[in-house]
Amino acid sequence: MARTLQGLQWLLFALYAVAGAVALLIATPAGLRLLGQPDSLLTFLPAKILGLPWSLPLWFMDDGPITALAVLGICYGMNIGVGLMLARSSRG
Repeated sequence: MARTLQGLQWLLFALYAVAGAVALLIATPAGLRLLGQPDSLLTFLPAKILGLPWSLPLWFMDDGPITALAVLGICYGMNIGVGLMLARSSRG
């Protein structure tokens, strides 16, 4: 049972990592072209949600799209780091 839960934990971590990467791609015109989507679908919303709690100030401030993308990349990286630490710490 513990091995199954540990495998599920790594699966969820991998899914979060992929979802965050796609969310950051959706936030750039080049990423949308890479995904084969029109530029009209450009949005920061998925990246803001996946970057929580670090991205909370972006919900209240608007410093421009380049600053938002940089901050969201850092927020996502911090969440990946915290998630990796939590996943590794439960190996027992």
